[in-house]
Amino acid sequence: MQATVSLPTTKPGTGQRWLWLLVAALPVGYYFAVLGWFAYDMPYMDDYPVLVDFLNQLPDASVGEQWRLLLEQNNFHRVVWVKAVVAFAYALSGQVNFSFLQYLGNVPLLLIAILFWRAHIQPLGDRFIDSAYSSRNLITFLPVLFLLFQFQYWNNTFWAMAALSNLWSPTWTLLAFWLVSRKQAGWALFVAVAALLTNGNGILVLPLLLAGFALNQNWRWAVCTLLVLVLAYGLYFSGYSNPSKVSLADLLAPATFAHLLALDTAFLGAMFYHPAVSWLPQVAGWATIGWTAYLLVTRYDRRNPTLFWMLVFLQLTGLMLAVNRIHNSVDVVFASRYKQVTALLMAVTYMTLADVIRQKSSRAGRWFSALALAGAMGICVVSNVTYFSKIVRFRELKQTDQLLWERYGIIRGCSPIYEPAQQLSQLKKAGIFQPQPLTVAQLVSHEVTLPTPAATADRVTYQIDLRRRDGDFLVVSGFAKIAGQKANFNDTFVGVLLPSGQWRFFSTLFHQRLDNEDSLNDKDTGFTAIIPASIAGTSSRIGLLVRSGTKTAFQEL
Repeated sequence: MQATVSLPTTKPGTGQRWLWLLVAALPVGYYFAVLGWFAYDMPYMDDYPVLVDFLNQLPDASVGEQWRLLLEQNNFHRVVWVKAVVAFAYALSGQVNFSFLQYLGNVPLLLIAILFWRAHIQPLGDRFIDSAYSSRNLITFLPVLFLLFQFQYWNNTFWAMAALSNLWSPTWTLLAFWLVSRKQAGWALFVAVAALLTNGNGILVLPLLLAGFALNQNWRWAVCTLLVLVLAYGLYFSGYSNPSKVSLADLLAPATFAHLLALDTAFLGAMFYHPAVSWLPQVAGWATIGWTAYLLVTRYDRRNPTLFWMLVFLQLTGLMLAVNRIHNSVDVVFASRYKQVTALLMAVTYMTLADVIRQKSSRAGRWFSALALAGAMGICVVSNVTYFSKIVRFRELKQTDQLLWERYGIIRGCSPIYEPAQQLSQLKKAGIFQPQPLTVAQLVSHEVTLPTPAATADRVTYQIDLRRRDGDFLVVSGFAKIAGQKANFNDTFVGVLLPSGQWRFFSTLFHQRLDNEDSLNDKDTGFTAIIPASIAGTSSRIGLLVRSGTKTAFQEL
């Protein structure tokens, strides 16, 4: 069925058009400016067991061994695309730069925006619904950009492997659905296989393409898709192990299934999470499920198949994550690296809702788009302000890891079972990883003014791993938190007691402690202080002052 078309409208004046383009450029420009400023050439967490280990083995591997390394399972995923990109970068330059990988990992956001725009103005690929340059099209699309280019999923932005997998997977998916709407089914199947080999949720794309062909009784391409699916799944699941160990019978048990739905809906609405209204994400999640069901019943896939199937894909991705995190509580805040799914879901939900409202009433459509733009701009601004400090600290934790690794052979941003320091040193020795060196003086602590510490009811739980004189500085590193309280980017200060009895306090560098046994609660407790020896050398007594939320605790060491 063809989309309902209308006669092209007149293009807006040049001034008006440039105004909307300027508004559109604001979130995009800010996003990539922050990326360029805070991207840092240092691996993090899964980068070590996947990318660093892969690069250490790649140069001396046979062709067969290289193929095995590419297909090797990582957690729930086979990240062939991620490793292929890294191998290609290494083949070109003989080195790997994790900042470059972060840039490359964020390119898909621009591709997604372009594909959304094309699906918005030209749903079925044959004729424009309206003039591409009409003010209505431009204004209606603006909320999508403010939802896409914001930092609720900041972890993806600055983490090489997460960006290359979590952002490229939905891009391949959207491209596959868009190609089908352009009657390029063969290329769509190729892209669907790329999605499968990029991230775990890519497993959904081929079945959804098959469902789309079957719904439209396109049996020729349905059979072709089924054949590709069988072959691709055979490759993907050959030797596959399920890390979750959750059986289908367990998931279908009434209590587990109810919890699964609660997790699913909480994740789908995670963009609206706040402790004061913890129920709101589930309400928003259920609303998106209801809306998707409505579009299915009304066969919206005939009007805009790209957006419809992308919406279904994102809904199922949320369900997959809920299965993955089935043992978590609904109250646990979802990691930022998953929230790009929520942002995409809200963007597609908005686009389809705006389209349906616009069909029924142009005036209502304009009002709805205006309200949505105000809301999306608010979400963008609040997210950018709220998560900016975490972006700063994420760069800081990479700098701290580099300093500790280069000078003392310590890496805290990865579990020790993967031997991150040894693996990275091997990569550096081979000349594959050559970061700009850091000196102790570059990261020196700053003196801060704090009230004289007094005895507190709360106790500090801490561990000092490193207390060493390094040239003109005293380096103190370890972890600290207020006892019994989960730490989430708390503030730790190291104090030096002067002979006069006065405490002088210094800021600390933040780093994570993924090496701790209770890393879920302790990962954000790491600190490193670099204090001028001219001050620290006057006293052997130091103390720790920890602030977490409204609580403050002090401990003399």
